[in-house]
Amino acid sequence: MNFQELMLTYGYPMLFLGVLLESEAFLLVGVYLAQQGYFSLPVVIGLAALSSFCITQLFFLLGNRYGSTFISKRPRWQLRYNRIEQLMNRYGTGLVVGFRALYGLRGAIPAAVGLAGFSSARFMFYNALGALVWAITVAFIGNNLTHGLHHLYTSLTPSETMVLSVTAGLGGLLILYQLVRRSRLRKQPIREQIQ
Repeated sequence: MNFQELMLTYGYPMLFLGVLLESEAFLLVGVYLAQQGYFSLPVVIGLAALSSFCITQLFFLLGNRYGSTFISKRPRWQLRYNRIEQLMNRYGTGLVVGFRALYGLRGAIPAAVGLAGFSSARFMFYNALGALVWAITVAFIGNNLTHGLHHLYTSLTPSETMVLSVTAGLGGLLILYQLVRRSRLRKQPIREQIQ
């Protein structure tokens, strides 16, 4: 079952749970389904914001409660925490509002903010604001993108569609190759990278 089938079968509860796990993907599918008349766009945005708020609040509370114990037993995580702490010192509350744009750090940043002793009430306010801004922004971009892609797709001939699909597939493979190559380089010892 794909995202769309899951959401059509289980409705808004699936949207809420999906955003908890894979935020943008489910939100964009929800926006698409709202565009098709299956969901209400304001409800999709509200549920996505609430879901994002809840999972972020959980990470903050875990970091606040268990962060120091967790970090003290894992020195490699201490380095990650130090990097996030530098971001917090540099961007302050802007990081708390906008961290959802930093893919891959969505759990780490709220936990690190909780570990750093950020005020719970302040975090809750900025988390709510950030969740709402994130949901509206992604929904707006997704809505416009799907409209544009739908118009583009309907105006193309079958041969143009095939050329576009092959080009997009090759571009995706190239990006995947570059990501795998970079991750392998990071795992190699420094001496091997220099040679």
